[in-house]
Amino acid sequence: MLFAGPWVGEFGWELMHWQGFLRKLSRAYRKTVVCCPSGHEALYADFASEILPHDLRGTAECNVLRAIRNPEELDRIRRLIPAGADFLKPLGYQPFSRQEFIRFGKRGEAAADVLFHPRGRAFGTDRNWSVDRWRALLDILRGRGLRLGCLGLRGATLDLEGDFLDLRDKPLSETLDLIASAKAVIGPSSGPMHLASLCGTPHLVWTDKAQYARGRTNREKYETWWNPLATPVLVLDAHGFDPPPEAVAEGVSTLLPGTAA
Repeated sequence: MLFAGPWVGEFGWELMHWQGFLRKLSRAYRKTVVCCPSGHEALYADFASEILPHDLRGTAECNVLRAIRNPEELDRIRRLIPAGADFLKPLGYQPFSRQEFIRFGKRGEAAADVLFHPRGRAFGTDRNWSVDRWRALLDILRGRGLRLGCLGLRGATLDLEGDFLDLRDKPLSETLDLIASAKAVIGPSSGPMHLASLCGTPHLVWTDKAQYARGRTNREKYETWWNPLATPVLVLDAHGFDPPPEAVAEGVSTLLPGTAA
């Protein structure tokens, strides 16, 4: 038996360096038990024998959790590890050769042509686009006849008003289906953009040119390092996390030919 987790790191690292690694590793075991954050079960449902959700809270950094606020939850999880099981703690970087990825989500009738993620987290507020920027972009896209839908979690996204579907706070399995069925996903660098990559859905992301973990830029992440399915992606980094709405709209036209004004 393999007992893997609890995963406690960043969502992007869970997507690109953990769930795929466990999928491949599970082939060597008769039973694989995965302990993951509550709500993330859909990432492991295709291979895990058992999934144990947890509610550990703290500051996630790559594959670790710092300043844990509820250590009693960690104690509870430790008591769940069976004697004799191979116990695997969260790992860091894993090359694609050590992982097995699947395309998430079921494609069906699209609820929206373009899904957008209006990041509004209190952490890293410099990455949040302004409400005015979003309104201007959505006006342009609606003028092109595109159906729009909003992704994310309330409390971590901006509350916008307008003619679009509010698809926030959906279970992850449903969100994956929504992404897989859409024509494109757009937004600043964030978890939903990485989900789009693993759903095979073209996505447009804006970001800066800084180097992050292992000296990689976000452009490298989205185009190659964190793009195992070679999903079409357009990265805008000339204006950092505050591009003009017109530049984003032009990018949407590049990503989806035939949608220009």
